[in-house]
Formats: sequence, structure tokens, C-alpha cells
Amino acid sequence: MEPRQAYEEILQLMHTATDLNAAAALLSWDQETYMPPLAADARAEQIATIASITHSILVGEKAQRLAEYFREHLSSADGELSETEKRIARVFTREVQRATKLPEEFVRRKARITSLAQQAWKDARARSDFALFRDYLAQIVDLMVEEASLRGFSEHPYDALLDVYEPGLTSSVLDPIFEKLERATRSMLDYVRTASTIPEDAFLRGYFPRQAQLDVAYRIVAALGFDFKAGRVDLSAHPFCTSFSIRDVRLTTRIDESDIRPCLFGLIHEAGHGLYEQGIDVALERTFARDGASMGIHESQSLFWENIIARSEEFWHWALPILQEHFPSQFGSISPRQFYAAINRVQPSLIRIEADEVTYNLHIIVRYRIEKALIGGELVVDSVPAVWNAMSTDLLGIEVPDDARGCLQDIHWSFGGFGYFPSYTLGKLYAAMFRTALLNAMPQAPEYVQQGRFAPIREWLQEVIHRWGRTVEPAELVKHVTGRSLSEEDFVEYAWQKIRRVYGDS
Repeated sequence: MEPRQAYEEILQLMHTATDLNAAAALLSWDQETYMPPLAADARAEQIATIASITHSILVGEKAQRLAEYFREHLSSADGELSETEKRIARVFTREVQRATKLPEEFVRRKARITSLAQQAWKDARARSDFALFRDYLAQIVDLMVEEASLRGFSEHPYDALLDVYEPGLTSSVLDPIFEKLERATRSMLDYVRTASTIPEDAFLRGYFPRQAQLDVAYRIVAALGFDFKAGRVDLSAHPFCTSFSIRDVRLTTRIDESDIRPCLFGLIHEAGHGLYEQGIDVALERTFARDGASMGIHESQSLFWENIIARSEEFWHWALPILQEHFPSQFGSISPRQFYAAINRVQPSLIRIEADEVTYNLHIIVRYRIEKALIGGELVVDSVPAVWNAMSTDLLGIEVPDDARGCLQDIHWSFGGFGYFPSYTLGKLYAAMFRTALLNAMPQAPEYVQQGRFAPIREWLQEVIHRWGRTVEPAELVKHVTGRSLSEEDFVEYAWQKIRRVYGDS
């Protein structure tokens, strides 16, 4: 077999598999947006069937033969395949190897249980009753332990799950980073608690009609560069972004008519994901490389736009007039500096997705430590609510009043997303590192933000991050863009700069 022939054959396999994955993603998107509740059982079977068929393609004889061919001959394919094609072949080989470790029966069982569990989670959260979700969570923990064993690991079983979302990263690397981040965050909170200046933020709450909120959020997201001809926005209980192709990217948000922030910043966050998806090289379409380098890198892009850009003071010199146009009574007398200070107020809270930049990481540390303990057999499912509440009190200094605002607030465990939560903090760390790199490459970037000129920043991100998709490993990508390996240092420095400005020292 020649490299070109083998490559054309893996393209056919990837096209089929990615089309099936897109169909499953569309079913999942519908499940979160429009599906009637009584359809849950049938939808679980539909998603499980597609997952099983897709998996059978990857573990089939043809895929195995082609993966083995490229493992042996890819290095000698120079001149026959482009560098991009060789990278796509490497991604294909890696995905086949990963799939081979999971039996088809396990894949189907996991897809069915997690689909049902998502509906159970919705019911449990609505009633704030962990007991309604407890049995499904126990089944999912068992599934995750089984999956970790099937995938294999050298140190801790959690590493096998972490690797799914952040290839190459282990808890032995992550633990000390999180410990240093926790210490730094505690110091920041001590500083804030003793500060003489407390930003006023009451004007962020009031009555903000649903459609007006959506109009503002759409306008701002469009200005950032999200292409609505290749995407759309809907509402869901938990905001998310999903894509079925580079030209079909779906965002969701949620609306609280008493607070403008969940819709606005939620949609900017998801649009950051969407910009990543829309910025991937079209040559990667319908291949396994048409995705982010990792969940941490993906989160870095949503958090870059939500926090680095949209929570900067420069941004509100441009964006505040838009809010004042739609909400003159609430914001007509507010200055950009006042708005900037209000949205960056540091105040421990119960809900992760509404947390400020500083305390957000503590929410992730709670989830990470609980997940790791569950997978390591050091914590039983029945103890999750109590442990969650105790850790939240220790780290955030607040009491958790009920399960809905405690261990039931996130959807991730219901879909089997163990290993996913660290991606959010990794995204913050990566985003801060990319900010440093951007300022080095484009010192005038803050001026562009103040003028509402986002294209140069977006194009820089597309060039150094987006277009590569999954053809570059996360560690390789970060080193290429920043010249350094993963560290919490840039984020800590960035957060301290913002705190001191917001609380009056600069």
C-alpha cells in the first residue's frame, strides 16, 4: 500500500465517523434545547446506537490495519503527504488506538446510561434533591472506574480520564499547580476582605427584559466576529457550545431577567468556543483533527474572550454605550470604570458559572478533588453532598444551603465528564499565558479593544491557535505560542493587577 492510497482510505473512514458523531451531537443539542421530557428513553437508545456504530468503525479490521500502516510508515511518507495530512494521520492513529481499548458493549452501555442520567440530573436539580440523582451517579462512577482501567494508567486511575480531555497531563503535574493557585487565591481573598474600597455593583441587578438582553448579547458577539451565517443561539439550562461542522456551530445561553450577567457573559464565553470552531482550517473538516487541541485549550479561548477581553476596562469604553442604548435607566449614568469595577468585584459565591475570575478556580478545585477521590475509591457517592458542602465552606467561606446550589449545579457528571472540570482552570491559565504572548506580539491590542476593533486579535488567535485544530498537542501548542510550559504564574500576576486596580491601589 502507498501512503496516498492509505490516506484516502482513512479519510473515508473519518468522514463516516465524523458524520455519525455530528448526528449524535445534533441529537444531544436537541435534548438540551427542544426535546420533550418524555422522549428521554428513546433519545438515549438513539444516541447509544450511533455511538456503538461509530465505535465499531474505529475498532474494525480496516481501521486497525490502516492505523498500523501509519504507525510503521508515516515517517517515510515525506513527499507523498503534506505536513497537514501527516498530522491528520497521526490523530487518526491515536483515536483508533484509544477506541480499541473500549469494548463496543461498554461504549453503548455508557452512552445509554449517561443519556438517561442527564434527564435524571435535570429533575434532581429542579427539586434540589441529590437522592433523585444518586443511583445514576453511582452507576457513572462505576463506569468511569471501569473506563480508567480499560484505558490504562501508570500512576492514578484519574489520569486516564484526565488524558481524554487534556492529552499528556497527569494529576501529579496538576496537583502542585492547583495547590499554588489555591494559596495565591487565598491571599487575594485576604487582600479583598481588608480593602477600603468596595466596588458598587447594585446597578447590575434589576429588571432586564429577555429580548433586550438577547439583542445586546447578539450585537456584542457579532462584533467579536462570531459568524451567524455559520451558527445560531438557543436557550438551555446549562450554556454550552457544540458544532456539527466548521460552518454549523451552535451556542446556547440562559437568561435571568433580574441580572444581565448570565446571558451576556455566558454568550460571550460560548462565542469564544464558537470562534475557535469557526477558525479551524477547513482542510481539517470531516476529520478527527477538526476539534480543539484539548478541552483546556478550548476553554482558554472562551475565557480569553469572556475575561481577558470582555472584563477589561478598555472593552467597556466600547461596549457600555450599547448597554446604555438598550437599558438607559440602569446604565445611563454609569462610567466605563464603574462598570469595569462592578463586573470584576471579587465575592465568593455558590454558583460556578457566576463566579468571579479569582474565586472561580476554587470551584474547580472542589470538583477536581471530589472526582479524584471518587475514582480513587477514597470517597463514596453517598458522601458527595456533605464533602462538597464542607470543601465549599473551607475554600469559599460560604455555607451551601441546598443541593441545587451545591453538588447538583453542574451537568458534567451526568454525561460522564469526569476529568473535564480541570479544563476550566487550565483554560484560565492558558488564556493568561496567551494574553502575555499577545501583548508581546501586539502591544496595541488594548487600544484595539477600546476601539471595538477585534479582528486583529481574532486573526492572531486563528493563526497561532485555532487553525491547527487537533493536529498539535496542547503542550506543544502552548510552548510554540508562549515559549513556556503550563504555569499558574501569568494568571496570578494578571489577577493581582486587576484586583489592585479594582480595589483602588492603581
